[in-house]
Amino acid sequence: MPYTPHRLPDDCSNMNEIRSEIDNIDYAIIQLLSIRFGYVKAASKFKKNTADVQASERFKSMLEKRQHWAEEQGLNGEVIKTLYSDLVKYFIAEELKEFERK
Repeated sequence: MPYTPHRLPDDCSNMNEIRSEIDNIDYAIIQLLSIRFGYVKAASKFKKNTADVQASERFKSMLEKRQHWAEEQGLNGEVIKTLYSDLVKYFIAEELKEFERK
């Protein structure tokens, strides 16, 4: 579900248009995070133990990949790596709760 802006940054003629686009992008990001979280919760049914849930090697390689993707897009890879680290640590904690319920 790629995001399609109503206006490109250079086509915005005032701050309200800029802010509106930023709000739309943030809403789309949050929708995607919610979908991602659904997959995280579903993943717990395929895992046999808490080490599988924590998947430290997967976590490390995922962060490196996200950092690389960010840099390809002209973003600060370290910032994105930190953002994803915090996000995924939260998701892992929630997945552990889901795992313990089963």
